[in-house]
Amino acid sequence: MAVEQKNIEKDFVERTLHILDNYDGPYGVTLLINCLLGLIVLPKEKDFNHISGSKDIHFHDLGLEDGDIRSWGNIREEQRTVASFIRCMRNSIAHIHIESISAEGEIESLLFIDKSGFEAVLGIGKIKNMVKKFASYFIGRLNNA
Repeated sequence: MAVEQKNIEKDFVERTLHILDNYDGPYGVTLLINCLLGLIVLPKEKDFNHISGSKDIHFHDLGLEDGDIRSWGNIREEQRTVASFIRCMRNSIAHIHIESISAEGEIESLLFIDKSGFEAVLGIGKIKNMVKKFASYFIGRLNNA
């Protein structure tokens, strides 16, 4: 039986985080990619204007470091923002431009590629941390709306 959702955006984010935190099966990386896609598509579609103009969210707020982004490609320096990063990540996942980086049969990192020339390599733990931080930011935005 489906439970009524009062605020679909907030419920979606909270339920996605719950699934991510409580899943303990063999498809963790697949689930993580699905959760990441959902959590970057929903805010982009529902509240992207705020994120794109926001001065209160930075790369370090998402747990990202300079070395995580291999290349910005043809994205100009002044456009290298969290919003651009999220757009490139969304494009990479939506167009299946992802490569796994493994060691000893275990996926350690994912390479995200966008047609702009953007490339980012993120460890699985870092992706999970980033998803949680971005979701918390978005829930905070919804609570303050």
